[in-house]
Amino acid sequence: MRAILPLVIVIVNIILCSVGSAQNITYSVDEGRTPPVFLGNVADDSNISARADQGALENMKYSFLSIGNSYSSKFLVDEDTGALYTNEVLDRENLCSIELSCILSLRIGASSGVFFQSINVNVSVNDVNDNAPLFIPNITSISASEGSAVNSTYPIPSAVDRDVNPNFVIQSYQLQPDTSPFSLVIDNSSGGSRDLKLVLRQKLDREKTDRYELHVVAQDGGSPKRSGVLVVNVTVEDVNDNKPIFSYPQYNITVLENVSVGNVLIQVSARDDDEGLNGAVFYEFSPLFTGESRNFFSINGSSGEITLQKQLTFTSGQPHRLVVKASDRGSPPQSSQAYVNIHVTDTNNHSPEIKINLISDGKVKENSNNGTVIAYVAVIDRDTGRNALVVCQIRNSKFQLHTLADNEYKVVVYAKLDRESEIEHVVTIVCEDDGTPKRNSSESFIVQVLDVNDHSPTFEKDMYTVSVSENKSPGEMITKVSASDKDQDQNAKLIYSVQEDFKDKFRVDGESGIITTRVEFDREVLDHMEFKVYAADQGSPIAYTASTMINLTIEDENDNMPTFDSQTLNFSVSENHADIAVGTVVATDKDSGANGDIIYNFPLPFQNSIPFTIHPVSGEIRTNRKLNREDKSKYSFVVMATDKGVSPRNSSVLVNVDVLDENDEYPQIVYPLQSNGSIKVGHDTYPNSVVTKVEAFDLDDGENGTLKYSIRQRNDDNLFYIDGKTGTIYLARKIENYDIKDYSITIEVSDRGTDPKSVTVEVKLTITYTPTPAAQEQAIGQNVLIAITIACVTIVLSLAIIVTIFLIRRVDYNKKGQPLPPNSDYQIAESMQYSAKKSCLTKSDPQRTHLCENNNFSTNDNRKEVSFSLDDGQRDSGVFMIGHEHPSPLTVSTNQNPVGHHHNGPFHSPPNSHSSPVTGRRSHSPLSDGLHEELHRMASIRLHEKYLHSFNKPLVYHPEENKHFLSLKRHGDDNHSNGSDDLTVSDSGRGGSMEDVHKSSIMI
Repeated sequence: MRAILPLVIVIVNIILCSVGSAQNITYSVDEGRTPPVFLGNVADDSNISARADQGALENMKYSFLSIGNSYSSKFLVDEDTGALYTNEVLDRENLCSIELSCILSLRIGASSGVFFQSINVNVSVNDVNDNAPLFIPNITSISASEGSAVNSTYPIPSAVDRDVNPNFVIQSYQLQPDTSPFSLVIDNSSGGSRDLKLVLRQKLDREKTDRYELHVVAQDGGSPKRSGVLVVNVTVEDVNDNKPIFSYPQYNITVLENVSVGNVLIQVSARDDDEGLNGAVFYEFSPLFTGESRNFFSINGSSGEITLQKQLTFTSGQPHRLVVKASDRGSPPQSSQAYVNIHVTDTNNHSPEIKINLISDGKVKENSNNGTVIAYVAVIDRDTGRNALVVCQIRNSKFQLHTLADNEYKVVVYAKLDRESEIEHVVTIVCEDDGTPKRNSSESFIVQVLDVNDHSPTFEKDMYTVSVSENKSPGEMITKVSASDKDQDQNAKLIYSVQEDFKDKFRVDGESGIITTRVEFDREVLDHMEFKVYAADQGSPIAYTASTMINLTIEDENDNMPTFDSQTLNFSVSENHADIAVGTVVATDKDSGANGDIIYNFPLPFQNSIPFTIHPVSGEIRTNRKLNREDKSKYSFVVMATDKGVSPRNSSVLVNVDVLDENDEYPQIVYPLQSNGSIKVGHDTYPNSVVTKVEAFDLDDGENGTLKYSIRQRNDDNLFYIDGKTGTIYLARKIENYDIKDYSITIEVSDRGTDPKSVTVEVKLTITYTPTPAAQEQAIGQNVLIAITIACVTIVLSLAIIVTIFLIRRVDYNKKGQPLPPNSDYQIAESMQYSAKKSCLTKSDPQRTHLCENNNFSTNDNRKEVSFSLDDGQRDSGVFMIGHEHPSPLTVSTNQNPVGHHHNGPFHSPPNSHSSPVTGRRSHSPLSDGLHEELHRMASIRLHEKYLHSFNKPLVYHPEENKHFLSLKRHGDDNHSNGSDDLTVSDSGRGGSMEDVHKSSIMI
């Protein structure tokens, strides 16, 4: 027995050491970190090596214990080393909702053989600034009356920030833009939450601005800062200025863990002093209420009852903390919130029983002092011990529960009562025992508040906007005002009256509030009035009075006609444009509304007869097609203005429209026309004389119709000029002989418009020769001179023919061997020499032209020639060729074309002759003597005819017969062929030069 006892003691010590007491370890980690995050080593931090031997430590295993490890799935523990890690991203807001501290409790078991140690691990999840301020909703609308007083406030939703770190929650609000008539005020007095209000800093004017868009920016204190924006649309109307108020800012309730699903756990209540929708309260859980607790409860939006919807499980630690939001149904809605703490306890057998005795049947005056007793309360709990220890509390902020003795209380007035705000109060007494689990019960009773005259009357509207038609007889009803008084009985009985200085125009029925007129109104004299109507209660000892404003508009009747400022309106419009504005007629009508709305139109006679339309509302007159000023330059018509009254009235105005000219017409030529012939101009016309006039016109007006004339193309060598304004063509200089010919001048006629239009016309001019008396006398003298010249030439030719015949016969005699008659050679030769040395004509008159020596007569045409060649003896006998001073064979040419061919003048030299000379030797001629004689005779006759033909023509120039002389030009050397039409002053040999003409002394 003694041997066994030490062994038992050792075993017991081993067991005690192996079991040991639980160790507590605390770790912290920031939320939102990506797993795995190393938190610590529970083996090292719990100093387990001090409790286990080396063998146990080598085989030590670590694992989560199933009890108290609701968060174990969120962590990992290394079973060999005891290292603890996060297994998922931790979201503090979902895990701990709005709690200031977020501790997740874990139990880890360390076991090795007979050794076992439990380790309590508390993981503190640190808040980080991972949530931005959030407005729910982020867009809201409010209404503000334009008659609102300055400093009026308008509640708006506040932002929430799910972060709980004081540095990360909302730190500031800003209102943008800062130019709006509102400012932002933050109220921190409502249950620890921040309420936002817009404060009116300037008077609103709905007629100028009927809405504002404001941005409320909420900013937290993190780094970097996060912000949220609430868009506030402000409509300038009335506002909802009261928010629901909970009976308690915080509710505490304890429920048993075995409470049945579907049971109502608590009913929260809030009141709203507004009426209608603005005072209708509905309940919901706040967005701040997140996490697993929300899955256990639901709330009735109408009654505020919180119901269990999932079976509760008792857990130690914090209660379920709910955030209930109460909102009204105003626009925009206002809200407040309260906290509900639901504690879950173990089951207790009996709940406390509450007995209530009301004092004065629960009635109390609204002006009762604090401490006034309302009820006596007694509580009985059938349990014993701690389960019978009862603690009671009251759920109504207007009353308090004072302890009289154990389990005895009295209910007293704690805050000022206001019957008009709340005529009845539901007072709930909640009592709870101290059992395990605790049980509680509650009882409610109603406190009725009695009235005193402490309120003034209130009109339904601060302003009544009404109207009455003008010209109505006195006694016309305007409106009915209505006021109410929150008091009762005589305190609420009201008498109406009208403002003193308007009693001559209006009266109000003292009981009904019906307002009628006393006079007849004229809207054109007075169209608007504002006056006050009063309502006074009949309370005692003090009667209260309120007032409302009557905004009266005198409605119009159609008793005025439209009027124009003038009886005649003058407009102008450019031609050639369709659908352009001509002008606007404006009529005014002193009436208003439809009676003052004016419709413009054309009377029936003008509707289809004028090219204009008129806008029926604006009175703008426009063209409906292109106008042509040249067709019609002015329109006159009537415009009628008619109002839209039931019995329309109208008036009219005369409108004159001048059609303004545009340069759309081309000048038109009247003279000359294409059918006109050439204009004759005498060569003796003096310079600056009028030759002709171009006549034209333009249908346009002003500068567009003013014409100017200019020479565009010409071949007259500036012989003419034109007057740019009149179109008259003048002779610019003296006409020379070489100017006598035809001319063509192109005249351009253009207007002086901005975009000039022009036409051209060809003017043909012919310079004609006009004989004068002096020229006729000169022509007679020239004819006498010509006759003398012909006579001389005839004598010379006759002698030449005789000599020629003599020479031919002599040749024939010589051939036949017959001598010539004595002295015949001498006589003929002497005669010929005399004739050759003597001039045919002398220059007796400087005004006349005489034929002199060395004059050449020829033509340019084809010739049939007969040549006679004399021997040396004959050449020395003094016989010579007429018109030649040098010795040469005698060549006689016969002209087959008339003199004066247009290629050459009558005094041109003949071209080089290609005829073959025929000698006078019989031995070389195959012809018979008779044939030779005939040929000589024919040649002599043709030579004679040629000279006669040359000198029988009059040598005085006449422009109609010798127009080719007008082509004489003073050019350089003539390099043209025989076909050339030009005749220049130095001919190369085809014709006589101008010097030859002067030597011939033929006057032009």
